[in-house]
Amino acid sequence: MDQEKIKKKTLTGRLYGFCGRFIPVEKPFLDQRRQRLAVWYVLILVLGILSDLLELSGSFDIFYKYTNSIMLVLTLLWVARYLAKRTGILLTVSLLSVTTQLFIAIDTVYCAVNPSVPHTQMVMLVNILILTANTMFAVATYQGVMILVDVVIAIVAFFSCMLFSDNSNYKQYVVMVVLVFTYIGILGLHIARISQRLQDENTSIKQEEEELMHVLRLNKEQLKLYIQLAKKEYSEDETRLILSQFNERTQKYIIDNVTKYINAEASTGERIEQTFPDLTPSERNIAQLILRGCKLGSICMILNKTESNVNTQRANIRRKLGLQPTDSLYEALKARMDGKIKNR
Repeated sequence: MDQEKIKKKTLTGRLYGFCGRFIPVEKPFLDQRRQRLAVWYVLILVLGILSDLLELSGSFDIFYKYTNSIMLVLTLLWVARYLAKRTGILLTVSLLSVTTQLFIAIDTVYCAVNPSVPHTQMVMLVNILILTANTMFAVATYQGVMILVDVVIAIVAFFSCMLFSDNSNYKQYVVMVVLVFTYIGILGLHIARISQRLQDENTSIKQEEEELMHVLRLNKEQLKLYIQLAKKEYSEDETRLILSQFNERTQKYIIDNVTKYINAEASTGERIEQTFPDLTPSERNIAQLILRGCKLGSICMILNKTESNVNTQRANIRRKLGLQPTDSLYEALKARMDGKIKNR
């Protein structure tokens, strides 16, 4: 609860909370992440386009007025389709990033072939940075193959600058730029695949959990209480406090079932003591667990003993029963118990 309040107080939380009144609700975690980043992305992108159209920042060339206007219309169109639930969040962020990448690349190539554009070198440099940032947005929103599309567009734009621009620095750094964008593409594709796999596994776990809850006719809180009871030994008051959180019917079932089990175990213990009077109390405990079908590891865990200790006592039991190495200890114990019951 406190974390949720803190989250809402942050700038991201406030912005997302305001926009949350109008945008669709996404349930999968990855889609929630995509949606949050998309809110910031659209806000920054629209502000950047408007700053150029209003000649507040950027290169004020008429060609950029047209391309930025078209990009703004397409951006608002993709957002409107998403708000109308005509497209999903993954397709929406993919359309946004590819549209931005394509138009920024067009602006960059135009700048390279038209040296009359004001501040040519600065425009190309800023556009390359925007292409890089936009590719990282594709990576951050787990777009998969569309990341590679953005990478290819960025590399083509850089090659165009190298071919059409008089600046020799582009040729000098072309290999480095290609390697960086290629690595970003491979990294983004890898992250997208792992994230999708994790989401699929998480969905599968949730489905299995819901099925288990349905079979057991429990909710999560009740299951947590059962686990809490099984973790350690509690005092009477602590046990009563935990049980009080169940309804009376459930409390009755728990107490009745546990009581029946304890009585059955006590009865079995008495029969073992009568059938095997030569065994020590510790050996009788092990015999009882063997009759229950417990393996060595389970016996060690239940009795909190080492394997060597349990194996020693098993050997003692076998010796006292006069068993041969090939004889089954479980079958021998069971046969003696059945024989004792028939004689009573």
